[in-house]
Amino acid sequence: MGTASEDLLVTLQILPGFFSNCLFLALYDSVVLLKRAVSLLSCSRSAGCGEWRRMLTSEGLRSIWNSFLLDAYKQVKVLRFIPDPLNSKRLLQLCVPTCRTRCLWATPSPHHLPAFRQLVEDFSDVADFVLVYIDEAHPSDGWVAPPMGSCSFSFRKHQNLEERMGAARKLIEHFSLPPQCQLVADCMDNNANVAYGVSNERVCIVQQRKVAYLGGKGPFFYSLKDVRQWLEQSYGRRRLNVAF
Repeated sequence: MGTASEDLLVTLQILPGFFSNCLFLALYDSVVLLKRAVSLLSCSRSAGCGEWRRMLTSEGLRSIWNSFLLDAYKQVKVLRFIPDPLNSKRLLQLCVPTCRTRCLWATPSPHHLPAFRQLVEDFSDVADFVLVYIDEAHPSDGWVAPPMGSCSFSFRKHQNLEERMGAARKLIEHFSLPPQCQLVADCMDNNANVAYGVSNERVCIVQQRKVAYLGGKGPFFYSLKDVRQWLEQSYGRRRLNVAF
């Protein structure tokens, strides 16, 4: 964090984005509530209509606000050398000089993993792909997200590195990530999350320790399609684009 005046300026800068996120969650809850009301009118009491989980909650507001703060105070900037991240031997390996491009993706949403897998398969001959598992965005004992079919997973807030690594392995085993992609985990003080301003997901492309591309913060401001376009402009088109 900076001085009081700098913190005030950052607060004013992130307020529009914060309120737009809150408005989206309010609209989402309203639509779900309307659908639930219609369902209650059409289904019997014995059948039940499932559990409704609101997204616009106090925990949700705190999570959204903290995500904007992480983004505002991140150390990583485009065209700058990446910081000595993370006091973690696992992640320091990502920052050694290399002639190859490194594509870092921090804790993607499960339903985005198939598209990421396609990127790995298409560009692993010219780029090293690394998936960094960070703090859980929607833990089962915190701000719980609505289920999303087969892409739904339930993990509680990580209490230690073993739990974090176990959750990461379970997620990757389900989607069978290609062996060309390395899986690492942020340490429990969340240095990677802070340095890269991730919260919840973000793509970063590094060349010779310098950030060549830094995607927007998830879930609303990033695009794997932009990552593919960057790689194709740098190394040529591969196969037909998949839908993201």
